[in-house]
Amino acid sequence: LAFSVAGGDTASALAAGCPVVVKAHGAHPGTSELVGQAVARAVAQCELPEGVFSLLYGAGREVGIGLVTDPRIKAVGFTGSRSGGLALCQAAQARPEPIPVYAEMSAINPVFLFDGALRSRSEALAQGFVTSLTQGAGQFCTNPGLVVARQGQALEHFLVAASAHIRQAAAQTMLTPGIANAYAVGVAALSENQNARCAATGLPAQGPNQCQAQLFVTTAQAFLADPTLQAEVFGAASLVVACANDEQIRQVAEHLEGQLTATLHLDEADLHSARRLLPTLERKAGRILVNGWPTGVEVSDAMVHGGPFPATSDARSTSVGTAAILRFLRPVCYQDFPDALLPGALQQANPLHLRRLLDGQREA
Repeated sequence: LAFSVAGGDTASALAAGCPVVVKAHGAHPGTSELVGQAVARAVAQCELPEGVFSLLYGAGREVGIGLVTDPRIKAVGFTGSRSGGLALCQAAQARPEPIPVYAEMSAINPVFLFDGALRSRSEALAQGFVTSLTQGAGQFCTNPGLVVARQGQALEHFLVAASAHIRQAAAQTMLTPGIANAYAVGVAALSENQNARCAATGLPAQGPNQCQAQLFVTTAQAFLADPTLQAEVFGAASLVVACANDEQIRQVAEHLEGQLTATLHLDEADLHSARRLLPTLERKAGRILVNGWPTGVEVSDAMVHGGPFPATSDARSTSVGTAAILRFLRPVCYQDFPDALLPGALQQANPLHLRRLLDGQREA
């Protein structure tokens, strides 16, 4: 619901004053219709024009491409696969009048476990990690698909505890057969990769299209040499990268593609190591968090749900939080206008009672 018919893209575009056309997802047409009807009722109750909201259906990418290439469409919001997002971006850029596409596409959301934190609370970290990994069958764009830590006894304790929790994790039904099949293909690729070993597998599936949790382990040397180990597996699967030292941890971070999130688990003794890593992570992720788990987002002024490519197609934007509205606004400068011609937000009397800057100073 948060990223569908009445989700953040629709809400922020309507808040910006834009009419919205939504292409319903083929996996849940009934849910899309119910939510669309609710939006239509709200439009009527607010006495807005009927055309402020439209909901279209269609299999495959034909309708989506048709919308993106229509000259009346001026911006696009998308959440989904990298291939789907790139197809929309290419179609939008090929128009006679190119338009922005704000596509959220792919992330493995690395979690960095520092030595002090691992030594003091490896069991709690393992439990929190598996809870985050398996939430909603791992079908979160902020799912922790990569764990990076220094090799040693503390990491071994974490792996033993995390493996025990994984083995007790029940298989969960995924959203669509296609998502379940893609998850199975991704897990098979890791299972067959000689550079990765399976540390633990969740409880067997009890029905069709179920996600069986998986935990894999590799070395920093192998991860840096094998780009396939960085591929996103959308579901409850994660890869632990064991590093020889802080320099290898930094190399792994530098090697990463753009991410939605990066997580640091640290204690006081880890501050120096974390500080050295931060400049890299600031270039790699849209949201960096400490001693928490990345799954889920909160609508707030400070939230950034975006990141460098391929996490999103535009690293300057967020699809969650109050700043999401900026995707559907364009700045206009009114120079030397008579007050009577200015929009209400800029008139001298401030009829909308907005908090404003006047000649660089905030008005009282």
